[in-house]
This record gives sequence, C-alpha cells and structure tokens, in this order.
Amino acid sequence: MKFVALGDDELADVWYALAGAEIRHPGCFTAVLEASHEELLKRLGSGLASFVDGRFAKLRSKDAVEDLTATNAASDSSCEDAVDTTTRR
Repeated sequence: MKFVALGDDELADVWYALAGAEIRHPGCFTAVLEASHEELLKRLGSGLASFVDGRFAKLRSKDAVEDLTATNAASDSSCEDAVDTTTRR
C-alpha cells in the first residue's frame, strides 16, 4: 500500500483511526493498520513513539475507556460476515 500523498500527521491520523476500528472489529482492518504503521515507522524511525504520544496524548486518555468497552463487546464474527466481498476492487 502506498501512502505517498499523505503527510506524517495525516498518516498518523489514519493509523490512529484504524487502530480504534480494529479494536471494535478484530481482524477486519489488520492489513491496512499494519501497512500504515510500517510506513510511519519507515518515515519516523525511533522517533515514532514520541511523535504518536505527542499527537494523541489528549485523545488516548478518553479513548482508553471506550476501547476497553469496545474490546469487551467486540463480536466474534469474522469480517467476511460483515463485508460484502463482491463489491471490493
């Protein structure tokens, strides 16, 4: 996957949003979540953790509670059950 058109801030936002979606729907967004993380790691290297901490510090404290609730409520159904694969390109 290519994220060429996205700056570091935008790509980090995509990664963060995908992480939340993955918590709520395990396995559904794994590939794109990992690809976005790998791209951020390639771009920022050892500075990635501090970049992410600084960018999402305010959101994380609120999201932690919501993520825990979502994790506990996550469905055991597979992504294929929820997504019509005939419309994928």
